[in-house]
Parts: sequence; structure tokens; C-alpha cells
Amino acid sequence: MRFELTVLGSNSALPAYGRFPTAQVLAVRERCYLIDCGEGAQMRMSEFGIRQGRIGQVFISHLHGDHIFGLIGWLASLALCSREEPLDIFAPAGLEEIIRVQLKYTGGLPFPLAFHTIGPGRHALIFEDSAVSVYSLPLAHRIPASGFLFRERERPRNIRPECIETFHIPYQAIPEIKAGADYRMEDGRVIPNAELTLAPPPPRAYAYCSDTAYYEALIPLVRGVDLLYHESTFCDELAAHAAETGHSTARQAATIALKAGVGRLILGHYSSRYKNLEPFLEEARSVFAATELGLDGARFEVAPEHRSGVGEAS
Repeated sequence: MRFELTVLGSNSALPAYGRFPTAQVLAVRERCYLIDCGEGAQMRMSEFGIRQGRIGQVFISHLHGDHIFGLIGWLASLALCSREEPLDIFAPAGLEEIIRVQLKYTGGLPFPLAFHTIGPGRHALIFEDSAVSVYSLPLAHRIPASGFLFRERERPRNIRPECIETFHIPYQAIPEIKAGADYRMEDGRVIPNAELTLAPPPPRAYAYCSDTAYYEALIPLVRGVDLLYHESTFCDELAAHAAETGHSTARQAATIALKAGVGRLILGHYSSRYKNLEPFLEEARSVFAATELGLDGARFEVAPEHRSGVGEAS
């Protein structure tokens, strides 16, 4: 079962050097979740083969333009493609007003659009479906901003194929057994669930820490996740400027990853003053070796049978 992150845009305020502003898609099993929607996000989705019809929820970290200016265009394109399924948008207060006024003067949508306001500075469950539970993460930025923690829902236990034949288990009984039930045979014997099934792989987790200054309050909230995206707008020589503008350096992102014991760190949100990103990677890896550059089109997968960052980037 898939658990894969695709980076659509990796730059900060300005698109530069082939890097678009921030946007990502996380695919969990058969569902897709859009995380931020900077300018050009829909172009990247088409380019990278994202099945946009599977996106049912959008998570917006904050209202700076490089995280939302692609949203109205994408919504309009969904309308042109005759979407009918509802779409949920989780965002700070104000985004609904921004989008509704644009729709008022440019035309409505043929599908329901529901906005859900995220309270600033909170760590709370904000959404849940059969695939994931999503929590908000407090960030330290210049305006209200939230990160997001995606935790995969625990999957059913796996029934041992040989037990079906050995104990003559009818197919009608299999769902209950996979859910944890014992099996009572016709002669009255009870076969414990532990003998019939194998435990599923541990749930996987992804934490998205968008625009934020170095903020140690995040460490216990993202501890042990398989993938951590943490913004790294600048390299360490601009640490003072990063603090002034509510951003982080690559070294600071790596320090959060190290202290939180995550599986893999993904850098992103690079300032357009940097054409060459190798210094980011070198700086972060000097602190936390399991670091990758988040670049437009990069995919990061966590295999279902593994944890702690064994998934490969491509």
C-alpha cells in the first residue's frame, strides 16, 4: 500500500531556477492530499502524473501568496473538468473570504467547497478518514501558520492463508478475524486470533513543517516520524536574517530532525538567492545524515514493511 510524497514546488516567495513555489501531494493508499498550493501547482500535478480526481482534501499552512496563489486556478480547472465530488480545505481564517470573492466575480463551482478553519498555535486532530489522521502543528512564523502531521491509520491484521484451509474458515468470517476476532469452529474449539493472523506493518507518518523559525516545541510532536519536511529557506550564514523573517536554515532543520529522531529529513522552501542547492545538503548532512533535497518532481516513499526512513527518494 502506497505512502508517497511528491514535491510539486520547492522554492520560497519567487519561482526561480526551475523551482516553483511550495506545493506537495501526499498519497496514502488510494487517497491523495494536497498540501499548500503555490503558483503553478496544477501545472506540476499534470507534469508529474498526479491523479487530481483523487484529491479530496487540501491543507493550507498559511496565507502568504507563495502557498495559496495556485489554488483559485486549480479550482477553476477542476470545474472545467466537471468535478462533482466535494472538496474540503483546511486553512487559517481568511482563506475562505479570499477564495469566495474570486469565485463571486469569476464564476462558481459545480462541486461543494467546504472550508475548515485551523486555530493558530495548536496541535490538534483536524481531519480523519479511513487512510490517515491529520493533526495541526504550531509553527513560529510572521503570520498565523500551521504545519501538518499525517499519521496512517492502523491497517487490519493479515490472515495466514494456510489457516483458511486448515480450519475450514468460510470467507464470511475473514473480515471479523482480520479485525481481531477469534474463530469458533463447528466442534466448539476456539482458535485464538494470534494463531490465525499476522500483525500489520506499523503505521507510517509524515510531518510537514512549512514556514517557521527554529522552534523546538515541534520536536516532541514530530518525534519518530518516517518523513519530516522542514523548511530551510537559507543557509547558516544568514541565520540572523532567517530569525528576523520567521524562517529556518538547513542546519536548524537538521537539528530538529536529529533531536526528534525522525527517519528522513526533506529540505525545501529555498530562497531564490540560491541557484546551487548543494550547500544546503552539505550543511544539513553535517548534522543529520539522512537528509535529502526536496526538489520539484522528487518523490519520497515509505515502503509498507519498513519504518524509520527506509523508503527511497527518486
